[in-house]
Amino acid sequence: MEKVKVKIYGQEYTISGDKPQAYIERVADYVDEKMRQVSNIFPGGAVSALTALAAVNIADELFSAELAAQEVKSKNDQLENDTQHYAQLWEEAKKSFLQYKDEAQHAGDEKQELQGRFDAAQEEASGLRRTLLDLEKRLRALEQANEDMANRLRDQSDGQSDAESKIRDLEEKNKEIESGFFDLQMENIQLKGEIERYRKNAE
Repeated sequence: MEKVKVKIYGQEYTISGDKPQAYIERVADYVDEKMRQVSNIFPGGAVSALTALAAVNIADELFSAELAAQEVKSKNDQLENDTQHYAQLWEEAKKSFLQYKDEAQHAGDEKQELQGRFDAAQEEASGLRRTLLDLEKRLRALEQANEDMANRLRDQSDGQSDAESKIRDLEEKNKEIESGFFDLQMENIQLKGEIERYRKNAE
């Protein structure tokens, strides 16, 4: 235990304590300064009164320091809570971002698949359109041949029954071609509808 001699307001004191000498001397100097400050305000006052007033001032500083420390601690606790809250928000934001990233990747894959199906449907539609054009050409050729045959048959008086039979055959074939042409047109309309749906899904 340290024993340190100090002077406070002109009086010598021996102070014992566990603190180092420099610390004890610093405390004594602080008390001495406070007593001299009080003495300047109340000159000629008794030492006991000056000591009491200096003690009150020191106690006030101590309580003010404790109050400030409590406020700092309260702000620090609030900052820690805010930090934890923001850290939780950050983690939730990261999870949301990863989820959005996965969903975007899935949507991209689905869009790519729909685009592939749409391209295939377009290619198939192009093939059907070419087939349709070919059938239209054949139909026109058959109609022209039928018309030519009918004209020749009308000009001929002999073999009228045979010609009429051939005309009926040609008309029958013409009906079959027209029926096939109609079915192909219906299929083309359905295919156009599917292409439109694929296009909307791809967008």
